[in-house]
Amino acid sequence: MRMRYDQFGKQMTRDELEGWSVESDAEVPAETRRIDLWVSPREGGSPPPEHMGLLGRLINGAVTLEFFHHTPSGEDLRMCLIKHGEFRHFLSRRKTLPPLPVQWVISSGRPDAGIDGLGFRPVAGGRRGLYESPPLWYTRLVVVSELAVTRDTLLLRLLGAGSVLKQALAELMALPADAEERRIALPPLLRCRLAVPTDPAQQTSDDQEFLMDTQEIVETWRQEAIQEGVKQGLEEGVKQGLEEGVKQGLEEGVKQGLEQGERKLLLRMLRRRFGAEVDGETERRVAAASAEQVEVWAERVLSATSLAELLAD
Repeated sequence: MRMRYDQFGKQMTRDELEGWSVESDAEVPAETRRIDLWVSPREGGSPPPEHMGLLGRLINGAVTLEFFHHTPSGEDLRMCLIKHGEFRHFLSRRKTLPPLPVQWVISSGRPDAGIDGLGFRPVAGGRRGLYESPPLWYTRLVVVSELAVTRDTLLLRLLGAGSVLKQALAELMALPADAEERRIALPPLLRCRLAVPTDPAQQTSDDQEFLMDTQEIVETWRQEAIQEGVKQGLEEGVKQGLEEGVKQGLEEGVKQGLEQGERKLLLRMLRRRFGAEVDGETERRVAAASAEQVEVWAERVLSATSLAELLAD
């Protein structure tokens, strides 16, 4: 309290409360808090791509994002507002002032205590599931379970839980194989699945539900990879068949296609599990391995603790 009149108020109140527990200049311990995502505007001001739907429109500008797979309590939501206020204050003290962000809290369910206790109200415009705080909190809220079931909201509904997530996953897999939503969502979904402990005793109920809900996605992705390899193999086989005989070429093409599909699938799974460890040497080993060896390696993807262990002969 640096202003003299603030100091006056502090002294007057403290002196009058003799015998009470009163501490001057009480320290507020600094606590490191983390923002889930901080998004700054792109140079040139171009908005996010249209295929991101409502999610893209929410992040069109300077924003922070906080994600809650489990519906936050009123206290959880209050701490988000406090953290965001501190973050904006921290940014405002920079020599070069960046765009100060608005916060979006993405909640799977409706946090009634937080909405009522913190004064959130529906966002103007009538879109279901969106709320805003009083102006000086600079925070908005998405209740995923209340969003309209449209393709525009699909990426956000994949952040839901229970039946909302299950329906969104079914919608995702019903889209064409080349749909942008599949390209965006499938890789992180598969990475999330690979991060689940393989030992059932270490899995939470959420883990087990997620594994069941995404089993069809994994199988579909595997079949698509194989089919892509078969298609490429058939094309090469037809070309070879024109020179050596169509029948023989097609048979060889199918065989090569199946093997290429399995190799391609294995490399995708390795990259999602081990990232940058999968280098050119790993790719050459997979390319040179027998079909039987590729199958053995594929079975180890979820159980191996390291890339070296997985690729052991």
